[in-house]
Amino acid sequence: MSLRHRTNRAASVVLVAALSLWFPSSVSAQVRKDSPADAEKKQNLLAKARAQFARGDLGDAETSLWTVLATNPDQEQALTLLGTIRSRQQRYAEAEALFRRVLQINSNSVLAHRGLGSAFVAENQPDKAIEQYKAAMDLAPEDLGLKVETAQLYAGRGQFQQALSVLQAIPQNRFPAEAIPVKAASLLALGKSPEVWPLAEQAKRFPSAEIELAEVFLDAKLPDQALRCLAFAAVNLKRRPARFYYLQGRAFQAKSQPEAALGALKQALAADPKSTDTLVAIAELHAAQNQHMDAVTALQKALALSPDSVIVLRHLVVEATKAGNGQVALDAASALAARSPDNPDDLYLAGAAMLQQNSGGASTVLEKYVALRADNAKAWLGLGMAYVQQQRYSDARGPLERSLQLDPNIAEAEYQLGVVAKNEGSSAEAIQHFQRAVTLQPQHAKALWSLGNLYLQSGDLQKAQEALQAAETIDPNNLETEYDLGLVLSKLGKPAIAREHFERFQKLKEGQPPAPRDAH
Repeated sequence: MSLRHRTNRAASVVLVAALSLWFPSSVSAQVRKDSPADAEKKQNLLAKARAQFARGDLGDAETSLWTVLATNPDQEQALTLLGTIRSRQQRYAEAEALFRRVLQINSNSVLAHRGLGSAFVAENQPDKAIEQYKAAMDLAPEDLGLKVETAQLYAGRGQFQQALSVLQAIPQNRFPAEAIPVKAASLLALGKSPEVWPLAEQAKRFPSAEIELAEVFLDAKLPDQALRCLAFAAVNLKRRPARFYYLQGRAFQAKSQPEAALGALKQALAADPKSTDTLVAIAELHAAQNQHMDAVTALQKALALSPDSVIVLRHLVVEATKAGNGQVALDAASALAARSPDNPDDLYLAGAAMLQQNSGGASTVLEKYVALRADNAKAWLGLGMAYVQQQRYSDARGPLERSLQLDPNIAEAEYQLGVVAKNEGSSAEAIQHFQRAVTLQPQHAKALWSLGNLYLQSGDLQKAQEALQAAETIDPNNLETEYDLGLVLSKLGKPAIAREHFERFQKLKEGQPPAPRDAH
């Protein structure tokens, strides 16, 4: 946790404690009644605070409010606005305490119920949030904004029927444009598509609603309808915002029109150069065309803008790996594991990338993964492979055997157990594992080379030749295979053919450094 976050959290704890002391559980029994002049002064300060808040001057607004609260700690309007400021500052524990205090003073405060619900949304407590929004709606049944917010909250939780019920309570002649997208999303989720199409016509005069509706259609994999909404929006837009071009690009991408998609996304980026969403979409477009280096470039720009973005890191791990940029992949994998330690899928992705880059950190990440997904055979395989890479052969055996218990048909687990047995000096056991790996996966070149190498060591030259020639057919550029074939053929009295393999070995060696023999 950063110093800033620790400081904010500490401040939240201090303020919540202070509020509990300053504001007792029951409303203050006696508060000195203000003189007309003092009352007017406080009203002026409140008006000033509201104006400062509207301008975004949160610090100045807070100062004005504390001046009011210093002599009247139960001033409802000041407490409510201060709670709203705390929510804007993302200091939600403090906002919650302030709104709760307002409700002690006035249980019928719509603003406090609404503010408390908003704080609960930010704190990922949707059940509590809905409870507060429902209380606010009961107090203000004519407040259409409350109904829309409540419907959005239900839809965000996947409770589309409840969302629709809230919206259906709004008279059609008063139905607000901002409610159209959430209504459309609910209808689509409930399989009521025919009722959705008229909504695009209904939203024609409201470009922002049409743009949101376009995103709803995109999420429902209906790009043609999304483009239609954007066309409606364009008629009433003096200047098309970055979001317009972003959604247009996504729609063209969904229709497999990469050139049109890239053109729209570039316009989106020109309008908003700091949009990570647009950069990620451009990266996805490059990735779909196997332009992995271009994808990495876009994702690195996105990461510079949002260093903590898990979504960007996920994409970057994959694309950097495919582009062969090992260090970038490794750095992104390490960051992903650190920023998403409780997400099994992210841990697996990070661990797999680290494993591919021969990073010692792979075992630590995969240990966390198997703790979360102990029934995943491939996770145990990955952990065993990480231990093998670290030459921790005794540690590797357990995870590899566990992998085969969960799935007996994993050839790589058999191969890795063969590597473990070979390095522990158990050649007979190693041969059994390599043979099983080849039985499960006849094209497993490394297992075939390993078999040939062990047969060569044991003097069984005929079996060694067969295994090594099979390995060469699958992977003709393997250094170890060429060298061992040269040895076998030399021992079999075929020096001319052996020389050919030694010469091929030498050419391969000059072109690339040999990998450690026991690691394969």
